[in-house]
Amino acid sequence: MAEHRFSLRASFHYQGEKNKLHRLEAELLTDEGWIPLKLGVKSPGILLFVYSFFVCQHTSFHANSTERGLRLKRADETMELRAGGDWKLKRVKLVIDAVLREGSADQGSIAYIRRRMRQCPVSININEPPDYHIALNFK
Repeated sequence: MAEHRFSLRASFHYQGEKNKLHRLEAELLTDEGWIPLKLGVKSPGILLFVYSFFVCQHTSFHANSTERGLRLKRADETMELRAGGDWKLKRVKLVIDAVLREGSADQGSIAYIRRRMRQCPVSININEPPDYHIALNFK
């Protein structure tokens, strides 16, 4: 069976005390390289699902960072998702590199945010794949 791979990346830019999302630039890795992600009514359903998962993870990261008093300047998120030939998820690797305007992310806050990300509405409605990794880095 063939393996299905999806790679997305995005830069999120924030402003204000509540980390209001100011700008989002998302890209999809194709055989031709990284291209701007454009979704619409003709987009494959699986791509909509992958993007939903990607954004759900970001939303949870964003909300819980704000809750912990971390003022974000920007966050660069990458996600690699692999599914088997049967389309069941086998691997999710998510990395968020965040730049802070204010605050300090200690290990307790990072662990809390990672736990909460696994409880976003998309995550809790899928069978967690055997290889599931979330990395959060704050500067």
